Amino acid sequence: MQLRAFIQQAAGVGAVSLLDRAVAVGLGIVFARWLGPAEFGAYSFVIAAVGLLLLPARLGLPELLTRDIAAARGRDMAVDIRDTIRKGYLLVGLAALVIVAIGQLVLQFLPPTSLNRLMKIGLWLIFPTVFFEVTIGVLRGLGRTLAFQFYGTLLLSLVTLLVSAAVMLATGRYYAEIAVEARFLAVFFMLSVACIHLWSLLRGQEIPNSGIKRGGGMLVRTGLGFMVNALVYMALMRVDLLMLGLIANEEAVGLYRVAVEGGLLVAFAYGAATTVLAPEYARLYAAEDHEKLQRLVRQTARLIMAAGVFAAVPLIFFSKQIITLVFGVDYAGAGLALSVLAMGHFITFFFGDPIYLLNMTGHHNRITALVGMGLAISVVLCLALIPPFGVVGASLAASIALVSYRALAFRAVYRTIGINCAVFGPVPDRALAATFRTDVEQA
Repeated sequence: MQLRAFIQQAAGVGAVSLLDRAVAVGLGIVFARWLGPAEFGAYSFVIAAVGLLLLPARLGLPELLTRDIAAARGRDMAVDIRDTIRKGYLLVGLAALVIVAIGQLVLQFLPPTSLNRLMKIGLWLIFPTVFFEVTIGVLRGLGRTLAFQFYGTLLLSLVTLLVSAAVMLATGRYYAEIAVEARFLAVFFMLSVACIHLWSLLRGQEIPNSGIKRGGGMLVRTGLGFMVNALVYMALMRVDLLMLGLIANEEAVGLYRVAVEGGLLVAFAYGAATTVLAPEYARLYAAEDHEKLQRLVRQTARLIMAAGVFAAVPLIFFSKQIITLVFGVDYAGAGLALSVLAMGHFITFFFGDPIYLLNMTGHHNRITALVGMGLAISVVLCLALIPPFGVVGASLAASIALVSYRALAFRAVYRTIGINCAVFGPVPDRALAATFRTDVEQA
């Protein structure tokens, strides 16, 4: 891929992602200002916990259905798409029922705090969300990628914002409970829209009517691999916030959530670049074009670093002023945590893009082990740093874990593929890459 073409494509993907990011940040600003640190923290904790519990309820089926249905569209021997969809709905529905029932039972034995009561409400979010994710996964497999992207990100955030604002302004009540209930209504609305879209495709006979039928057990066994990877990675991304809520209080979570939102802006360029380049990594690797792959990842790392500077510098040095201006003076205490998180994201840019390189070159199983190591580091550091330092301790734990995870992935790329994906450093000779093709064939 030529550098000019890459920049053009990354800019296009970045524009869509930027719009979604703007709506998501807008949602966070409105909730943060209207709810206050304590209520916003309670809402953030519940949404993070529900997001983690959602992963075992999904059983990895949204990703599996996307893959199988997309493959079926190009095969003479197709799977029975309608039968697969029905079984997918049934399996995730049963899994969601079990998880919600267990969660409600456990909460009965915990102290009746306000967070406990809010979590009882939040658990019901699992039902519409799991069906929604299966539905948009099927749409993606049927080639409706744009619908998948807009339904699952931009429109969901926008509807959540509109419903929440309407209810809060109409009632004059600004509580986390209303925000969670508004989220439930937004997900249910988007589920209805996605189901109507899917039904129109099925009714229009645009997909095969018959084919190989997969048993429910086979679907679950195959989906478990996707589920484990997603579960471990999501735990790594949210363990700091969850442990802060368990060790500290809701107000600390509210402050930290604001810092996390700001830190993600630093990583924006990384996301846009990797979305464009992931298929190119796979193509060059399959062609055994080691030199072009090395050159591409080095150029990409330097571009990401250059773009990241513009977000990282102000967020590192003027974090308190930015937070006070955007979220209000009540959140000024998140300033130092934002500086730490922004610095952590920026340091990861020095290691380039090792994660997608491993995923796209047949070494995706290594990612699970690496994420597990990062998760263990994060848990230990959270336990050690949150009690004395609060939100700053959580940000230190998250940043160190993220940098360690990216450094370990860089090392794995260097040793298994023979590529130096970092911004600086020597380029490995061709002898080191002699196992370039052998490794992927054995993986």
